[in-house]
Amino acid sequence: MSGSRLVRNSADLQRLVNDGYTVRIVNGYLVIDDIPYVDANQTVQWGSFLCPLDLAGEQTAKPSNHVMAFVGAAPCSKEGGEISPGFANPGLTYKWSAGPELTPSIGFSQKPRPEGYVDFYEKVTTYAAILIGPAQAIDPAVTPLQGKPFTTEEGDGVFVYLDTFSSRAGITARSKRLELAKVVIVGLGGTGAYILDLLAKTPICNIHLYDGDVFSTHNAFRAPGAAALSALDARMKKVDYYATTYSALRRQIHPHPVNATDANVAELLDADFVFLAMDSGPDKQVIISALVAAGVAFVDSGVGVSEDADGIAGQVRVTTALPDANEHVVRGGLISIVAGDAAEYDTNLQVAELNMAAAFMAVIRFKKWLGFYADSEGELHSSYRIDTNEILNKYERAAGASDEASDGAA
Repeated sequence: MSGSRLVRNSADLQRLVNDGYTVRIVNGYLVIDDIPYVDANQTVQWGSFLCPLDLAGEQTAKPSNHVMAFVGAAPCSKEGGEISPGFANPGLTYKWSAGPELTPSIGFSQKPRPEGYVDFYEKVTTYAAILIGPAQAIDPAVTPLQGKPFTTEEGDGVFVYLDTFSSRAGITARSKRLELAKVVIVGLGGTGAYILDLLAKTPICNIHLYDGDVFSTHNAFRAPGAAALSALDARMKKVDYYATTYSALRRQIHPHPVNATDANVAELLDADFVFLAMDSGPDKQVIISALVAAGVAFVDSGVGVSEDADGIAGQVRVTTALPDANEHVVRGGLISIVAGDAAEYDTNLQVAELNMAAAFMAVIRFKKWLGFYADSEGELHSSYRIDTNEILNKYERAAGASDEASDGAA
């Protein structure tokens, strides 16, 4: 969704632009530049308002937060003192940031009524009036109404609509670490499908899917969401079904309706990261060996359970290989390669929540590598045991070993 369309569809943003405010949308934040204010030296300065956008599809929704963050010094009265007690507070920025040059140092709290502001026009103009008054008392000519054209830095990114979650949560800078050029998922069964569900909500530039199977009824019962009967009747390839489904959210999902084998493994070797959620077999050994030789980071996942008198028991496993840490994979024994090996990780008795568990463990490990999540142990092999509810971590990396790889990949 282009920023101009958002403005056209949102009466409050359109009014701000029409009035002459300098409006930008940057990383899901509404930014209003050219706001005059008075500093502690009784000098007129210029700053920017910043707050996360609330959207309902392709138009703005009622602001969920009455606070306005400010990029600039603490604004003062014309005498250089506080505008009003408690109005400006350095602790009210909520860690919002649209980038290094748009990181607020202070926040304002002026709630007009218990239910907050009716729209972003009222919110912006209310705070603007509070700061403009003292500034115009010193220089009557200053105004925020510069008449500059509306701009957006969202462009035609991967998302069909703006990611306002990251901006509201204050994790925009962390999310940008995930903007890899190419990530591959091999296998779109239960685990692979949930991996896609999680990755589709990240700003990865291109997600490639490899699976030659058809999306069938038994797949629907351990897949994200609810597949329509018409989708099952269509007998679509899994990759086509998922690419079509997630196109409602994002662009650049590339379906490859074939299995990854020794014949096409070269297509994986330029990836920034690969998720292996495929069945055991001869091709798996070929793929793992090729990824290790090429220095491609990857994570392999496995779910192995069995049923006994006490219930279904077993384990969920994820094993990670990084360019500078893959000896534990090369030595073997952690990943089942041939059907029947390490059978506790390779049975067909699977249920959706276990596939989800394998997917979230794999994606968290991936995000740790990129510095999105804190990583104290740097574990490269984790297994979750169902009956005891324990997670065992092995092959911890040396402290600081992931820093260079993470920075380079991000």
